[in-house]
Amino acid sequence: MKKIKHSKFKNTGFIFELLVRQITSEIMASGKPIAEGIIKEYFNSKRELSKELKLYQYLINEKYNSEAKAEKFIDTVCEARKRLDEKKIAKEKYNLIKAIRENYNIDGFIKSSVPNYKLLASIYKVFEVVSTNEQYEPVEIVNSRFTITENIINSSIQNRNEKMKDAVLEEYRRIDEDVRAISYKLLIESFNKKYKNLSVEQKGVLREYINNINNTGKLNAYVSGEVQKLTEGLKGVGKGIGDKVTRIKLAETITNLKRIKAAKQIKEEHLSALMLSYELLNELKEKTK
Repeated sequence: MKKIKHSKFKNTGFIFELLVRQITSEIMASGKPIAEGIIKEYFNSKRELSKELKLYQYLINEKYNSEAKAEKFIDTVCEARKRLDEKKIAKEKYNLIKAIRENYNIDGFIKSSVPNYKLLASIYKVFEVVSTNEQYEPVEIVNSRFTITENIINSSIQNRNEKMKDAVLEEYRRIDEDVRAISYKLLIESFNKKYKNLSVEQKGVLREYINNINNTGKLNAYVSGEVQKLTEGLKGVGKGIGDKVTRIKLAETITNLKRIKAAKQIKEEHLSALMLSYELLNELKEKTK
């Protein structure tokens, strides 16, 4: 018996969530979402991958109040997974990864993390067991099923903490397949309307936060650089300000920026502070012109 090797490249649920997150990033950059086209091509209702994705989403989203019901539900989903066409799935996954390689740095793309990675990996392993004739380690199978069961009955603290924070991703996963295209268009329009007044710098901060929310090192390095630029900008514009109240506000902002730079983990309140600091900097620049 052998261990079940998890493959990010073959994990349909994982790849889909990365693509949806990429759409968010591309919208923030005011460019055409390339990832949107990839999703429409490889996850439309005619694709076998779409059927497999729906099974992932069942195990992610369905909730039952007992372990027995959860186990029965997992068995039912696994039976549905057995009936999918493996040749079609393999071919579609190959072409999907090829399309991603053609448009993105695949190594950087695949290294991105998602909050429910453990759950997605467990679902992949369980599906791997039921879709092949390989003999796998029983302990691995049981552990993977237990992770899925915990998610369904919502009994673990870890699962509650791993709920999706990205509103776009959450909304997209819940949308029924038949109305996804229309709903997605409305979602983008709403998103653009909400953030249309952000400056280039503010959009950059928001985009980096979305992309690297789980990459602490990269996010901290980016924020540190932004804090440095903001501090220098505020000090520079402050030299031309004589109003005492404004100078006090400016000094408090710079002090808060120093606290952000020293933070071990960037949180939403830090993001808000950066956005407001850029807003203040732009206002002061306008006043001192």
